[in-house]
Amino acid sequence: MDLIVSNPPYIKEEEIKDLMEEVKKFEPKLALSGGEDGLYFYREISKEAKEYLKKNGYIAFEIGYNQGMDVKKILEGEGYKDIEIFKDLASLDRVVIAKYVDNL
Repeated sequence: MDLIVSNPPYIKEEEIKDLMEEVKKFEPKLALSGGEDGLYFYREISKEAKEYLKKNGYIAFEIGYNQGMDVKKILEGEGYKDIEIFKDLASLDRVVIAKYVDNL
């Protein structure tokens, strides 16, 4: 695969109770909770994606506004390179893209 794109659940478990009512009312908890630290799915997907990505394939994640550096560290730890964090129109971290260079 050349590209994997994901918008996983990324809200910290403890922050779900503080979300806007319309979000809590209509979104299932499973679609919101990224585990205790909000990073559970980034760790899992980054690890598993290596089984599917071709050499020099890319992975791209939507992230929470304060998760850019944490997701970058996860990707670095899994061997991804050329990691970039992109901001949204409000200048908040919103997307991380990385290259998988070694398909063992």
